[in-house]
Amino acid sequence: MKETIRRKPHSGRALAALTALALVLCLLPGFSTAENAQTPQGWVDFLLICNEGMNNDKGNAGNTLMVVSMNTMEGKIRLLMFTWDTFVDYEGYDVPQKLDMPYRNNGPEEAMKVFNHNFGTNIEYFISLNYLNLAELIDDYGGVNVDISRAERNALNGMVASKKEQLLTKVDAGFLTQALVDALAKEYYLTDFGPDTHLNGLQAVGFGWLQYDSVYNCCERDAKVIGNFFESCGSVIGQKIAFYTNETECPEVLSGRRPINLDEMTEDDYAFIREQIAPIFQKSFNNLTEDKIRDITLAITRVAFKASRQGVDIFDAVETMVLPLEAKNEYDIIAGAKGHLVDKEANSAAIREFLFK
Repeated sequence: MKETIRRKPHSGRALAALTALALVLCLLPGFSTAENAQTPQGWVDFLLICNEGMNNDKGNAGNTLMVVSMNTMEGKIRLLMFTWDTFVDYEGYDVPQKLDMPYRNNGPEEAMKVFNHNFGTNIEYFISLNYLNLAELIDDYGGVNVDISRAERNALNGMVASKKEQLLTKVDAGFLTQALVDALAKEYYLTDFGPDTHLNGLQAVGFGWLQYDSVYNCCERDAKVIGNFFESCGSVIGQKIAFYTNETECPEVLSGRRPINLDEMTEDDYAFIREQIAPIFQKSFNNLTEDKIRDITLAITRVAFKASRQGVDIFDAVETMVLPLEAKNEYDIIAGAKGHLVDKEANSAAIREFLFK
C-alpha cells in the first residue's frame, strides 16, 4: 500500500521553527510585498469565500476565507484556510478588525483587497458562494466523505435540531408546512460516524461550520470539506474521461469514458472537461477570466490523472493548512472583540512557503 503524507498545521516546536524561518525569509532580498508579489510560474491561485448569507456577493459572516493554489502541470492543490477571528488592519477603522469584516461590508473584492494589503499577497481572483449554493455544488458532485467523530456527529445533529426550531417559526407564519420541516430534519439527520462517513451538501456545510470546540477546529473541518469536494470533482471527471499521455498510452479498457491525451489535448477535449466542472462557475459570484477558468480546469484534470495513475484518493494530493500562526494562542481583546493579533510578516512568509513551495 502506498504511504501518503498529508501536511498538518504546525504546533509546538515546529510552529516556533516555522515562525523563525518566516522571519528570516522576510529579510531576504526579493521578498514579496503587496506591491510586487507575483504568483510563481506554473501556479494559479484565487480566494474562495463562503458565507452564511443568502447572497453570493456579500452578506453575513464570511465563514470560509481560503486561498486555493493549484499547480497546472504537476497537479498539486493546496488549501490555506485563514481563521475569521484574525485581526487585520482595515482602512477607515481606528482599531484592527476581524478578517470577515471587509466581506460583511463590501463583499469579496473588499475582502481580497484587505487580505492582500495585510499579508503581502497579490491575489487577483475570487470565487464567492453562499452556503446554499455550496451545498448544492457538493450535491452536484455526489456529496463528500469525511472522517467524523461521534462528538462531531452529535454536534451536527444538534445544529439540525436548532435549524428546525427556526423553521418552525415559518410554519407558524404560514410560509412552510410542518410536514416539510419534519421531512427536512429527517433527511439531514446523521446516524453514521467514523472514517469515510458520507455527507450530503447541507450536512457537509454544517460539519464544516461546527465551532462547538474552537474556531481553529472549525476551520480544519472546513478545509477538510473543501478538500474532499475537490476529490468529488476529480472523481466525477475520472468516471467520464480516460486520461493518458504519450508516455502512458491510451487505456485498453475505456468503459464508456472519453479518451483524452493530456499531451495533445484538442479544444473539443478541453470543452468536454470544462463542461464537467461548469457548475462551480455558474453557481458562484466570481471575477474569473476564461483563461483563469482554463487554468483551474486543467489543474483539477492533472490531479484526477495523477490519482488514477497512483491508485489513491484525490484528497491524498490535496494539502491543507490553517493560519494565522497565532491561531491556537489565547485571544487578544480589541475594543471588546476577541480575536488574534498577528505577526503579519511572519504569516506572509508562511503563506508563500506553503502555497508555492
